[in-house]
This record gives sequence, C-alpha cells and structure tokens, in this order.
Amino acid sequence: MSLKYRDHSRLDKWMTQFDFKHSGIGYAYRYQESKGDVEHRFRVSLPKYLKYNGFSVAPRFEYRAFDKESKDDFANVWLRFQYAKKFGAFKVYAKTQPKFAIDRDGYDDGEYYEAQNNYGVDYKVSDKLTVGVYLEQNHNDDRDVKSEFVATKISYKF
Repeated sequence: MSLKYRDHSRLDKWMTQFDFKHSGIGYAYRYQESKGDVEHRFRVSLPKYLKYNGFSVAPRFEYRAFDKESKDDFANVWLRFQYAKKFGAFKVYAKTQPKFAIDRDGYDDGEYYEAQNNYGVDYKVSDKLTVGVYLEQNHNDDRDVKSEFVATKISYKF
C-alpha cells in the first residue's frame, strides 16, 4: 500500500492518491483539486506482461470523474513501456506511457490522445528508504510537449 501527495508549486493544483496491490494487480484512488475543481480518478494497473533485459510493458485502465458540470467523465487505457537498469544502489529508468481514449469527447474509442513520459534516477538509501529525481513530460495528441517538470520523490517502506 502507498499514499502519495503532490503539490504543484506554481499551479493552484494538488492531489493525494491511495494505492494498494493484491496478487500483482494495482488499485488506486486519486482525489485531485485544480483551480477549485475536483476530480476523482480510479485506476487498475495490471502486472508487467512482457519483460526482457530491463524492458517491460504493462497496461493500466483509468476512469476519471469530475464534479464540474461542464467536464464530461471519461476513461482511458495506458500502455506503459519502461526500461530500468540498476547500478549498485542506483536505478535509472525511462517510461513512455501513451493513453488511448474511451468515451472521451473529441476522440474515437481507442484513439491516442496524450502521453505521460518519465525519465529518472532513484537511489536506495536502505532497505526501507529510496530517494529519487525525475523529469516528467506530458505530450498532447500531436505528440508535442504540453508541459514538463522536474520532481523529487521519497519512498519509505513500513
């Protein structure tokens, strides 16, 4: 199980997310506020099904529900392609995660509409503590970068 909190320093946006994994399948609920608007996000992440020499592929299903009347609820499927390599206590990774629409206004079902890509490094301080830094790039339906940021993360296993 994990609990995440993210606050964007230059935006009026924050989120908290609760995750748990059972039998290799991840389940998550995210509560997010952006400029006063609330979003509820439900996720199911399937295990990596193609693994080869540091490369892997894993699908994720997501449903997004909005409290704002003018925003339509929709779902999507992610295909998460990842490469990770360990160097002692360091792990370097790159993830590209295209998203495909399901019942999203302006897109046909199954049509690519955006991607979220991460490039980072984690350092395992101890068996319980890991720290890291990564670059996240979000791409639009033309595959142009629409936003990017550098983030830090701290993971502690209880």
